[in-house]
Amino acid sequence: MMDIEDMRSLSDADLTQEIENRREEWRNLRFQNALGRLTTFHEISGVRKAIARMKTIQREREIALAPEQHFAETTKLRARRRREKQDEALSQRKAKRRQLANKGRKRRV
Repeated sequence: MMDIEDMRSLSDADLTQEIENRREEWRNLRFQNALGRLTTFHEISGVRKAIARMKTIQREREIALAPEQHFAETTKLRARRRREKQDEALSQRKAKRRQLANKGRKRRV
């Protein structure tokens, strides 16, 4: 098992190759587990976490290469989510108003 410093010291190509190797190992462990041959179940979660750590390092490197682009994208995403939330709140208020307005009316049969 590699520790985080060893992972960070790998080059981009080596990191990608290591991720693929770990995915293959994870696939084999899951297969062994399905067949009932796996005796060390904790290895599955350990490999999964190692893959996640390596992918995090990859993403950190991508962001370090173009931080302005990353922050511009996240700002746009936040603005869109905020706008969607406001639109949802507005539609809920309108529905509530309609419901209250219709509550006092008598319906024709």
